Amino acid sequence: MELIHTNPDWFDQAINKEYKAKSVEVNGAKIEYMEWGDPKNQSVIMLHGTNAHAHWFKFIGALMSDKYHFVVMSFSGMGGSDWRSFYTRDTFVDDVWGVVEDAGMENPVIVGHSFGGMVSLITASKYSSEMAGLLLVDFVVYKPENHHEWYEGRTPARPPRIVQDRQELLDRFRLMPPQPCVNQFLVDYIADHSIRQTEEGWAWTFDPAAYDGLIIGSDHSKILNELECPVGFYYGEHTIEFNAKSGVKDMSDLLPEGSPIVGLKDAQHHLMLDQPLPFIENLDSLIQELTDKSA
Repeated sequence: MELIHTNPDWFDQAINKEYKAKSVEVNGAKIEYMEWGDPKNQSVIMLHGTNAHAHWFKFIGALMSDKYHFVVMSFSGMGGSDWRSFYTRDTFVDDVWGVVEDAGMENPVIVGHSFGGMVSLITASKYSSEMAGLLLVDFVVYKPENHHEWYEGRTPARPPRIVQDRQELLDRFRLMPPQPCVNQFLVDYIADHSIRQTEEGWAWTFDPAAYDGLIIGSDHSKILNELECPVGFYYGEHTIEFNAKSGVKDMSDLLPEGSPIVGLKDAQHHLMLDQPLPFIENLDSLIQELTDKSA
């Protein structure tokens, strides 16, 4: 597989497009976010996965900004947002809705990838009546009998590792779960924004203790059944995060009849990195379908 290292023109134009870099204090922590587009347009907020950050989706926000009021953010303990002494799933819900309110987003569509899918679902359990839609991206909802706690038995995190050479961390950066990605320019861009400078040296931006004792809950299917907004499912056809064939069937059984389900060809778990432009094309169509249903 020949990797693409050079930024395509569309990517350079996207990351250099004007946006607003903002932050809001939520329960004592500063939460960073980026904002594009006219607030009069349909609002969309996109939530990242484990140990990720707002820059993962910066190019998406820029490329969709002519049509949407688009926001990407970093959860507390990740990216440029502040760390906390303890985290629960409601911690991240509060982060999300704090940004929604600060950005003046009315009836947003919430798009959640992976860990962000879990957070978006729990957010919808509280705020679905104020949402135009929910899109779960490569995140499968399981029935209670098939539930497993992601972090059960997890060894408490060690203090962040500090290194003296920034390049060492850049060289160590990997997508999780591991997967190849032909678009190395995207991986490099994300890696470059995944490192912070400290007084002692260089470290990852995420708090390794963010998942200590974190319980995702076994009520996801119940929540899905009680949502007051339209919901859709978007996944990579070659994902290894779950069995795509059985996962799609499970989701089609759980989702309300007529809910959109779309698989992205030649894409794995990090589907927006595998197929960035087709991902955005499908994302636009899915947002439109959800908002049409909520109208």
